[in-house]
Amino acid sequence: MTLSPTARKVLRAVADTFVQDAPPDLGERVAGMIAALPRRADRAELDLLLRLFESRVVNFLLSGTPRPFTSMPAPERERYLRRWATSRIPQRRKAFQALKRLTTVTHYTTPGAGRAIGYPGPLGVPPNTPKPIRPLTIRGDTTLVCDVVVVGSGAGGGVVAAELAGSGKDVIALEKGGYRNEADFTHQEGEALQTMYDAGGLLATRDLGLVVLQGATLGGGTVINYTTSFPTPDSVREEWARDHGLPHFTSAEFTRSLDAVAQRLGVNTAQAKPSGRDRVLIRGLERLRWHHGLLPRDVRGCTQDDTCGYCGFGCRRGAKQSTLLTYLHDAVAHGARIVVDCDVRRVVIDRGVATGVEARVQRHRVTVRAKAVVVAGGAIHSPALLLRSGITLPALGQHLALHPATAVLADMDEDVRPWTGTVQAHYSDQFADLDDGYGFKFETVPVHPAFQALAAPWESAAQYRERMARLPHTALVGILLRDRFGGRVTVDRDSVAVVDYRVSRYDARHLRRAIAAAAELLEAAGAREIWVPLARAISYRPGAANARENWLRRVDSAGWGPNQLLLVTFHQMASCRMGGDARTSVVDAEHRVWGIRGLYIADASVFPTSSGVNPMLTVMGIAHRAAGVIAGHLS
Repeated sequence: MTLSPTARKVLRAVADTFVQDAPPDLGERVAGMIAALPRRADRAELDLLLRLFESRVVNFLLSGTPRPFTSMPAPERERYLRRWATSRIPQRRKAFQALKRLTTVTHYTTPGAGRAIGYPGPLGVPPNTPKPIRPLTIRGDTTLVCDVVVVGSGAGGGVVAAELAGSGKDVIALEKGGYRNEADFTHQEGEALQTMYDAGGLLATRDLGLVVLQGATLGGGTVINYTTSFPTPDSVREEWARDHGLPHFTSAEFTRSLDAVAQRLGVNTAQAKPSGRDRVLIRGLERLRWHHGLLPRDVRGCTQDDTCGYCGFGCRRGAKQSTLLTYLHDAVAHGARIVVDCDVRRVVIDRGVATGVEARVQRHRVTVRAKAVVVAGGAIHSPALLLRSGITLPALGQHLALHPATAVLADMDEDVRPWTGTVQAHYSDQFADLDDGYGFKFETVPVHPAFQALAAPWESAAQYRERMARLPHTALVGILLRDRFGGRVTVDRDSVAVVDYRVSRYDARHLRRAIAAAAELLEAAGAREIWVPLARAISYRPGAANARENWLRRVDSAGWGPNQLLLVTFHQMASCRMGGDARTSVVDAEHRVWGIRGLYIADASVFPTSSGVNPMLTVMGIAHRAAGVIAGHLS
């Protein structure tokens, strides 16, 4: 679906309003982004919204302005958008954030646009690194036959494929994304989002309350993540064993699987040189005498220098030990076949037995017949695939955990250059256990223009440009919340995944505590001005009496609802959770989907709850154990 002519006209005016001195083609490029959104309903909703902006009657009723948006002078258009940004009506806030995110991220991720805000863009050209993996070429409708078909190639699918192939099984791995390696990592932010992130980095919950960032490339999220490799906390393992009837999580068997994947990835804390962001974090933590520690990372030969901050767009040096460089190589070496750009539409089920999958590669139909199907598409796409396949378990798609993440940001006197340096080196667990194992971690993440564009409040084009220009001096304390109460995944009438999620009151209390503590930490680190990514610009300068307390009251009054505070999820879990009862779980302790023989799930969706730590190593440990179980079933 493309936008109507009226919607395109309005979108050009919207782009000119959001971005100071916007280039003439910005509106058309944003229209292209809208056309690429995965859900038809979202595209139609934006088309209707933009056409309503031209309605005199609608504008009068909603904003008291009886004229079309395109007829308003620039100051009036800005006032119009501000009213939508802070409206008490959730749908208006959603509309504002949709247009703001699309427009500003498109603009600031355009090659060269970052120079105006002090961002240098890519540091040189990518290396001429050969591609050692040879995916199957699909030139027409195709039927393939194997022992095991694995859907997904990331932390779950990559490990399962390698381990099963190593045990002598004939394996085919199907990946939704394309095959990109070091030679393709241009480190152009916009291109990386388009080619390696699900939905071009624009995936979100239905109400846009959380931005969902996950990989869609060969190697999945392990290619674009921040290398953090925490083992599953003992307390979480005990909780899963005790509360969900899964004793294997506290067994030596699962420990061996965690150790095996950590060894294959070279997990270590020796390559964790602090970045400028980390130095600010550490300074504040030490002055407050709060806990901090080194992050374990899956890297070998990491330079930990200015080029490392770009690893969210792929590690050019091959230091990040993604499944692209480890387990997928192992799988291919043992004869596994790989198909990329492959959209798996359903699992074929015949009289209660999974016999393969049906997929598409561009225009071509691909059927894979197999003795076993292992689904590892992640906690959003795995339940969607099962729902498309006619599976109706009560817990399917329920209990989705997202580790809602946000940040408190600060302007520093020092030159932080927050896009550079080790992607994540230090963390704090000072508040990780506020209540029965639930709380939040402090970490940092690289801040490139897209993140700053999402986070920065917009009240006018000039104010927004000025905030963006402070990027080189921006520091942040990232907040990773262990959520206790989750959301769900369903599919729409076109069978596309839909994510519904609201932060519960319980979790919101921890989130509020996190924002207060992060502000205190940044004060201790010497911040000049502190702000939070709200729709409204609410900041304070430390030093005045009760400055932080007064700021927190203003933050509270601004609201915590959807599209009032920016929330992002890097971790999606628990939507096909494991357990001992088909009424409350989707898979049993051996990863078998209840009621379907030969169908397994081996990714973060089987977590019984959120993990409370970056989940990659837990996923890989679970997948490693699952491969042994599945191989035994096939023997």
